[in-house]
This record gives sequence, structure tokens and C-alpha cells, in this order.
Amino acid sequence: MAANTLIFGGSGKCARHITRLLAAEGHTVHSVIRNPDQRPDIEGLGGEPIVQSIEESSVDDLANTITSSKASTVLWCAGAGGGSPGRTKAVDNEGAIRSMEATAQAGVKRYIIISAIDVRDRRNKPEPEWYDDNDRQRSEKVWTAIGPYMQAKFAADRNLVTENGRRGLEYTIVRPGGLTNEAGQGTIAAGKVHLGSTISREDVAQTVVECLKNDGTKGLAFDCVGGDTPIAEAVAQVAKERLDGFAGRY
Repeated sequence: MAANTLIFGGSGKCARHITRLLAAEGHTVHSVIRNPDQRPDIEGLGGEPIVQSIEESSVDDLANTITSSKASTVLWCAGAGGGSPGRTKAVDNEGAIRSMEATAQAGVKRYIIISAIDVRDRRNKPEPEWYDDNDRQRSEKVWTAIGPYMQAKFAADRNLVTENGRRGLEYTIVRPGGLTNEAGQGTIAAGKVHLGSTISREDVAQTVVECLKNDGTKGLAFDCVGGDTPIAEAVAQVAKERLDGFAGRY
């Protein structure tokens, strides 16, 4: 059944793939972009662009956008790219949290956010029990290199989970590994995975689309990297086994 989806951060590479995939399936896709020059690109993918600055928008502003688009699902794909720590906090943490509040305020239940693998409380909570030495080294390297980005993602994800008793969202947190621009393979590894493998943005987009189709992913935060399992099958397995990589680590 065709749905009406609103994407925050519509100009991002993952979001563009999601727009194309959903539009091809007959969905209405509203894509929030900051730069009006990107309108033709979004329209070319089958999306309907909305020019709006997430950073400058209040919860009410974002809620009005959700309501006016008649969205039944909200996707958070926005990110500052990990450059300026201040802008990273403004978008990946504070902007994301405003979008959660706005989604609840607009009366929309379904909310999916793209986060990152290994986002967790590394100081106070145990590491995932399946990590090996390579995972530990990789974790240390990434957190040292882009700590503010990982911290911003963590703050947003934790807020989504811990405040959901109040908001009542049917959320899914998709936590991909290192991203590439290679063509999608149509296969991934998902659930309790190791950190060393990358994943194409196109495969992340397809994973998000499969989450939209699978209600069993509601309430889960799961990791995904490149692998050999067809995406729909991998997502179904995550849903069936309730494989949550964030639980107990925030």
C-alpha cells in the first residue's frame, strides 16, 4: 500500500536513494531540503521538495511541515557531516530531538532515524558482548576521530528511547557501519554484527525501506553492515529475534 513519507535531510545521499526507491513503489515522498537549488534533483528522483532550514525551525515549525504534508511516516536522515562540532550538535542532536517532538505533536506514530553503529555509552555501560579485539580497536579509532558526531547521535538516540513513554512513537533506529557510495549489493548483515565491514548508502536506503514494510522493526535499534543476506530477509530476522544493539548501552 502506498504511503506518504516525509524525509528530514532530503538532500543527503541516503535520503536521495530512499526518495527514489519509495517513489518507484508509488509512495508520496516529501523531502525537506535547505538549499532551493536542490529542488530539481529531488523532483528528478520522484520527490516533492520542501525548502526549510531544520536548524532554524522550531518544534512547531517542523510539526506544521509534517501536518501540511499529510505524512504518515517521518524519516530523519539529516546530518551535519561530522565537520563543525557546533553544527553537528545543532543538527544531529538538537535537530533530531525537535523532529521527534514534532512528529509526536503532529500525531504521526511511525518514525525512523538513521544513526550509526557503535553509538553507545562507552563510559558507563558494558560493551556489546560479541565485540572482539578488532571491534574494540575500530571503536576507539572512530570515537577518537569523530567523537562529537558519535556523541550527538548517542544523545539523540537515547532521547528517542527514554522519552518515548511520553511521545508514543513507533520508532526504529537503523545503525549502519561505515558508509560508501558504491552501488548497492542488495545484501547485508544485520543485528549483532562486527564493526569492520562497510555498507553502501544504497543498501542502507533499502534497509530503511524494508523497515517501513516490516512492523516488527518498531521499537528496535539495530546494526547493519555489508553482508550476504538479502536485505528483506535480514530485516525480517532482526524483527523476529528482536535484535537490538542499543538496549542496555544507554
